[in-house]
Order: sequence, then structure tokens, then C-alpha cells
Amino acid sequence: MRTKIQVGMGSFEFMVNARRAIFYTFLTLFMAEVLGANFIQLGLVITLPMLANAGMQAFVWGRVSDRLRRRRLLIVIGESFAGIGYLLIWTNITIWTIIIGLTIIEAIWSMSNTGWSALFADLTQPDERSTLMGRINALGIIGRIFGATVIGFLYDFPTPGAGYFWVFPIAAGIMFGSVGTLVTTVPEIQAPIPSEGHSDSTPPLAMKPSWRNRYPRRYLIFLSVWAFITIGWVCYLSLFTIFLRTGLNLNSIEISLVRNVNSAVGLIAAPVAGFLGDRIGRKPVIIGALVIQAITAVFYGFVNTLLGMLVVNSANGIVRPTIHTLGYALAADMIPETRRGELFGLYNAVWTISFGTSPTAVGGVYATWRMNEYLILGASPETASTQAIVDTFFLSAGLVLIGTILFGAVIKEPEQKEDEVEIIREEEQIAIMDALD
Repeated sequence: MRTKIQVGMGSFEFMVNARRAIFYTFLTLFMAEVLGANFIQLGLVITLPMLANAGMQAFVWGRVSDRLRRRRLLIVIGESFAGIGYLLIWTNITIWTIIIGLTIIEAIWSMSNTGWSALFADLTQPDERSTLMGRINALGIIGRIFGATVIGFLYDFPTPGAGYFWVFPIAAGIMFGSVGTLVTTVPEIQAPIPSEGHSDSTPPLAMKPSWRNRYPRRYLIFLSVWAFITIGWVCYLSLFTIFLRTGLNLNSIEISLVRNVNSAVGLIAAPVAGFLGDRIGRKPVIIGALVIQAITAVFYGFVNTLLGMLVVNSANGIVRPTIHTLGYALAADMIPETRRGELFGLYNAVWTISFGTSPTAVGGVYATWRMNEYLILGASPETASTQAIVDTFFLSAGLVLIGTILFGAVIKEPEQKEDEVEIIREEEQIAIMDALD
């Protein structure tokens, strides 16, 4: 990849991750303490947009990308639409305009996610992808740290939550700037057509493979286990920032610090995870990361100081880059080159469905039930809310441990085919998780 293109892709990654951190780090806290959202609504602001994202990637944008083969165009349209959408929400900020507005934005924005993944594959060779992805992801993490720091200083200025109203135009401006950066530095290329003369993801009617051949059994088993793990992993994420505020009484700058130490550890953990995955196998490294996730989720419930939270959340910073990097690599080992768009679209869809439904169907419902139980026992609303979130931490740990056992028992690591190994990103879901955690 030429230096100019590397600079362009890296700059784009920095800007979009800074925007996501600015927007999502305090989204649920803003909705709870300023707009008065309950646990279910806090889950819905994650669930509905992610379901829209998943459906469009699985049934629309993956196939459009494979047929149109104009990856950069998809990114430009998706990012531009999302920027306009943020400005429209800014004109009438309520709980439901945020939930519905983000749902529409995610449905269209997901074309950018799919386009970026395929564009990176088109622009790189197999022997350079891991190295280049490591550099670009590092810039993305730096962007998230920068964005979280900015919103940390802005959120409580001049009063708690007041600064968040300016996040919408700021995020839109960054999105438009990132589009300009991409257009001026990264060329639009026509992706190659498979040698058979058509895309394997959309064969002629007479040549369509059976459902079993179209979606290999090994791949579907992997996706099922991965979905269960994700449900357990992310069920508390929409509540985590609220716990930092109400449970530990942290201000916005301290909350951004907790967020940033996690990202800083991830900056180191990502290349280490890739190295270990290549040396000892992806499966044992993933299992180790999942065990750390379960342990840190339990410790969240016992921490009562800023220092303690910094230590625990630093340890948790190992988890995300390890699971994301090696999870994608493991999926890539099972996906043929000519079906990247469709099958990575399915991977992203399964991820976003599990990621999207868990904060509401698992975390939101469970936390609401536990809060009502504590209120019945005579606890104050503040105590009941905090303890309900702690219980959700414990639920997450249990589900992740079960998922780890399933992963170890039923997933077999395939032999790698160098020309088919592709590490691409599931953009917005990773970013939202980074911001909320």
C-alpha cells in the first residue's frame, strides 16, 4: 500500500474513532441524567440501531458491495448521510428522537462499514494486511483516547450534561471532514471480478449452491457460539458509565480517564494478541481473554474507588483487541476470498444482533427486575439502581464463562490459508463498545 493511501486510511480511522468516542462515551449517561431515560430505553438506544445495522449489512450492503465493487463510494454516502442525520437530531433532542434517529442513521451508515472492510482487502496484499491493520487500528485507538478526553472536559461544562448538546454538530463536522480526507487520499478502484465471471455470493439461479454449502456448518456453529459470548460480554455496557457516575461518584473527566486507560492497554494488547495468535493459535489466546473478561466483570462489582476502577479496567483493556483481532481472523480462516462481502456481512450481522439485543433483552430487563426487587426490600432508588447494575456485572461474568466452555468444547481452529486470511473490522459496534465500556 502506497504511503499516501496509508496516511489517508490512518487519518480516516483516527477521525472516525475520535467522533465515535466524543458521541458515545457519555450518550447513555446523558440520556439517563438529563433526559430521564430508564434502563430499557438505555438498552433500546443500542439495540434498535444495531439491529438496523445488522439487517442492512446481511441483506443489502454486503451484496451491493460485491456487485457494485465501488467500495469508496459506499463509504462516502454512508458517512455523509450519518453526518446529516446527527444535525437533524440536534434540532430536537429527546429520548425517542435519539433512539429513532440513530436507528435510521445506522441502517444507512452500515454501507460505510461494509465498504471500508472490503476496500481495505482490495488495497492490500495478504502478506502486509496484519501489519497495516495493526498500524491503522493503533491510530484508531489514539483517536478514541483523544475523543474521550475532549468529551470528558466538555460534558460537565458549564453544568453536568450541558456540554453534551454540542456533541451532535461536532460529530457531524468530524464525519464530513473524514469523508474529505478519504476522497483526497484514497483512490476509488474497481474491485476484481472472480475468475468464473461472477460473484460467488450472487451466482446465476441455476448455479446457486444449497443452503448448507452456502453457509458451512462449521462457520454457523462458530457464529452461534460467538453470539452467545457477545450477549454475555456486552449486556452491562449501556449501564457502565452510569455506574461510574452514580456508584463511584466520578466526574466526567475521571470517567474519561477510566475509559482511556482501557484503550491505552488495548494499544499494546492488539499487536501482542496477533503475535500470540500466530505462535500458539487463536483459540487458546481467545479463551484466555474471555477468562479475563469474566474475572474483571466480577471485580467491577467490588470496586469502590477511582484507583481500583483504573486498575480493573486496565486489565479489561486486554480483552477487546484480543477478541476482535483474533475473532475476525478465525472467521476469515473459514471464508473464501470471493465471498468476503456476503459472509463477513453475515459475521457482522450476527455480531450486531447479539450486541444490539443484549443491552435491552438481557442487561436492561435483568437490571430493571433487580432494581424493582431492591425497591420492594426498602432500598433507596439510588442504591437500588447501583446494586442492580452490580448484579448485571455478575450475570455477565457467568454468561461469559459458559460461552468460554462452549467455545473450548466445540470450536476447532481451522488451518490457515494465507491468501484467505483477512482481518477486517466491524466498525461501529466495536466503537460503541469501546466508548461505553
